[in-house]
Amino acid sequence: MNMDLGSTVTLVYTGKLEDGTVFGYATEENPMVFQTGMDMAIDGFEKEILAMEGIEGEKKTFTVGQYDAYGEYLDDYVAVIPTHQIPKRDIKVGSRLWMANDEGEPTLGTVIEIEGGNAKFDLNHPLAGKDLTFEVEIKSVEAAPENFVSEHEKRQHMKEQSKLLGGDQGESYR
Repeated sequence: MNMDLGSTVTLVYTGKLEDGTVFGYATEENPMVFQTGMDMAIDGFEKEILAMEGIEGEKKTFTVGQYDAYGEYLDDYVAVIPTHQIPKRDIKVGSRLWMANDEGEPTLGTVIEIEGGNAKFDLNHPLAGKDLTFEVEIKSVEAAPENFVSEHEKRQHMKEQSKLLGGDQGESYR
């Protein structure tokens, strides 16, 4: 039996890259807690957790491919900004700063080069283009609330309501 969508899961994990480098973890003292179906974890991670039985102490090791994690690495997803336009003056290669993407949404950029009065920012997620391996142990599972509605279902419902009301019929962003 698998867990139900909407369950709240408490777990510990270690996340590793293909070369064994640890990129993230949650410990007994500071576990990861999330409600499934609420877009609180990457898609591939949530799918693997939902496939578990949800028994305290249950362990699983799985790999999430880049497309179910943070997507592929896009070489052209960079921005070049004159350093005099950057409010934080003490930037260096490796600095991470919040900036707006093409849609005006906040995104973290990593400085990858500073040359000739310009800073080049990589706007890819640091884990983009990487397959991620997780070693997980379930600590507890709280059952889904009655009549749980996932974020995906909410978006779908809003899209349908918008069509009925003559609103934008464009595709959802997801």
